[in-house]
Amino acid sequence: MNGDGVISPEATSDPVLAAFIGDAANCTGGTLDLSGKKGVTEAQINSFLAAIPAYLAWRENGEIPADAASTPTMPFGADTGALHALYLQQASKVDLYFDLCRLGAFDARTASRLAGLDSHLQKLDPVDAAQVTQYLGTMPIAAPAPGKDLPLAEAEVNPIYRQWVRELAEKVLPRTAPDAPGDSLSEAEWLQVKAAFTPYEAYLASKAGGIVEALAPDALQASLAPILKEQALLLLAADQEVAGIVKQAEQVARLLLLHQHILVLANNFVSFPYLYSPDSRALFEMGSVIMDGRCLSFAVKVENAAEHSKMAKLSNLFVVYLEVTGAANEKFQVAVPVTSGTKGNLTVGKRGVFFDIHGKEYDARITQVIANPVSLREALALPFVRLWSILEGRIETWSTSSQKGLQTEFGKAMPPTTPGAKAPPPAKAPVPGQPRPANSAFVGLCFVTAALGSAFAFITKTFSGMNRQHVMLGLSAAIGLVVLPITLVAYLKLRRQDLSSLLEGGGWAINARMRLNRRQRRQFTTAYVFPAGAKGTPRRTHLLVFSIFMVLELAIWAALRWYSTSPMP
Repeated sequence: MNGDGVISPEATSDPVLAAFIGDAANCTGGTLDLSGKKGVTEAQINSFLAAIPAYLAWRENGEIPADAASTPTMPFGADTGALHALYLQQASKVDLYFDLCRLGAFDARTASRLAGLDSHLQKLDPVDAAQVTQYLGTMPIAAPAPGKDLPLAEAEVNPIYRQWVRELAEKVLPRTAPDAPGDSLSEAEWLQVKAAFTPYEAYLASKAGGIVEALAPDALQASLAPILKEQALLLLAADQEVAGIVKQAEQVARLLLLHQHILVLANNFVSFPYLYSPDSRALFEMGSVIMDGRCLSFAVKVENAAEHSKMAKLSNLFVVYLEVTGAANEKFQVAVPVTSGTKGNLTVGKRGVFFDIHGKEYDARITQVIANPVSLREALALPFVRLWSILEGRIETWSTSSQKGLQTEFGKAMPPTTPGAKAPPPAKAPVPGQPRPANSAFVGLCFVTAALGSAFAFITKTFSGMNRQHVMLGLSAAIGLVVLPITLVAYLKLRRQDLSSLLEGGGWAINARMRLNRRQRRQFTTAYVFPAGAKGTPRRTHLLVFSIFMVLELAIWAALRWYSTSPMP
């Protein structure tokens, strides 16, 4: 009794009532109650009881009285069912045989194809028993011909149907078509066989209450006792009475679970203290990935990378999408932000090792990258990197075109090497006033050099006419005009980096922005150092670069100091 509206045989100690409930459940399919046991509902009990009278009446219509050998429904007495089952086994093959005979009589062009298709014969391997049986199954029961009867002699019957034809001739034909000769069966005689089974087939088609067919008639009669239904309905009513108590108990259990876990739920999906704590994991985190010499410890699951990336691009973070694969074809995708250091070698195709929050190891491969500056250093260098890329592209284009021009001119200047080959025609005389193509790149380079020299001379002349204070102020202003806007833009771009866009891409609704401070950046992306005394490890050049930078700064400061204190000429 659990208030679910389902009673099982275990709900009563009365064996008769338990058997009634079990029979009803087996016949109707039953319903599982809350305890997982098979039982019945009130509607299923009513369906079970309604099917019994209909089935018993249908069954009675097929019974043969003791003083009769047959009935209109059972024309062959108790053997009707067995004979009909034998007849049905290959009746369709006999129908097809006579159809083919009529087809051959109507259209003589089909005579060569009535016995089977050549395509089936071409695929046949005669030494393969399975193929032989399959091939015979594609052929008619006997070789058809216009106006031909169905032969009953075994030599003329398809081997896979010979046993059936023999039993048909011995058991069915003597009782359905007694006038048929023993060696063949005409189409009219076959129709007579089919007509003999028509009443029995109509009886089978009128079958009602089939869901209770598995039970014996005596058991069905016993199930119709009114007391059994009354007792079953009383059990259902008692079950419904405890429904309110069970519902209240479920609400109490829900309240207890909420009381126990509501803070955990809120801390994982509202305030995120577990996300920002280096000693714990939030419930939505997937794990960490070791890649490119770093540990990226914040990963969220992604169902659709294309849709997720639309929101992730708004985060201004450098985000990599990983395809994570494990044993037994286990595969999923995660999005991982890079929050400190540099982008390094994190490109599409890069591989690493992924560890989930339980420590299980997986293979990981980058499938997509959303590129953004990772740190202030990268953000400051980004304009210069883009400028250098443009210059590098222009230089490469100029170099390629010059190389092609040089190769063309060189090919024209080379004499033919094949004996008997004609020499190329002499080059056309250049048009007066038009530079030669081979020298155009050189002339352009000369013009650029001259322009740069003139500009440098003008700048030198301008500086020589200024006093020290103006020079210092001008240099400071120029440096400030370049560095300050770049620094401001870089800082603002990093300041706008937001983790909430990664979560919103996965279906979250985040109210506040989730900015990152310096400690959190290093928490989510950690670069581990090599152990003390390790040999063969890459050298760290940060100290060398810093030292060179400081020496250059001191040299510039000393030069400017000397320039400001030396007497003017």
